[in-house]
Amino acid sequence: MNNKVLIEASKVSFTVVLLVVLIGLLLAMGAVIFIGFNQKKRYRWLEGLFILPMFIPPSAIGYIILMIFGRQGWIGRFLYQMFDISIIFTLTAAVIAGIVVTFPIMYQSIKAAVLSIDEDVLNAARVYGASELTIWIKIIFPLSIQGILNGMLLSFARAFGEFGATILVAGNIPGKTQTLPMALYYAIENNDNQQALLILVVIFIVAIFLVSLYKTLLNYMRY
Repeated sequence: MNNKVLIEASKVSFTVVLLVVLIGLLLAMGAVIFIGFNQKKRYRWLEGLFILPMFIPPSAIGYIILMIFGRQGWIGRFLYQMFDISIIFTLTAAVIAGIVVTFPIMYQSIKAAVLSIDEDVLNAARVYGASELTIWIKIIFPLSIQGILNGMLLSFARAFGEFGATILVAGNIPGKTQTLPMALYYAIENNDNQQALLILVVIFIVAIFLVSLYKTLLNYMRY
């Protein structure tokens, strides 16, 4: 039983997940603000694009990322030729995959929280001369904090369990890109039952903690 594998896979997993949640939060908030400021119908198609990854298999998402960020992809080729930067099979690729698969969850959670705010409150602020930016900063986001936290928690859980897209774009490199789900897969593939069981226990501990946190948040939102 190799505890080093477990420790390294845990470090990689939590590093990827935290980056995914933080970057995804900024992107989702920006998307919600953009859609909120632009009420014109021509921007509404973007919402379909935002939630599209929710309906695409993770392996297909991984392949799309490969086509874009691989050395022959239109972004990957530019980065490699101009800056000698390779995205695929790095931690960055794992983060990109995580952001893509979790973004619909984050976006929908924040959007639902924003839409739940009483329109009369917003109109009252406008009557008293508050700008749209002030309304978003001082009213909308404070009142949406529970939905934002909900989106962060669900995104954390989804990113923590991500496998299909990540293994295609980041590989399974121990100590570099190997996350806990990948380490579990590798242990099972090599018939290392003790290692697989240990990793499974860690995954269950994290999952139980996330479920407890999620239930606590839901109970808090009722009051």
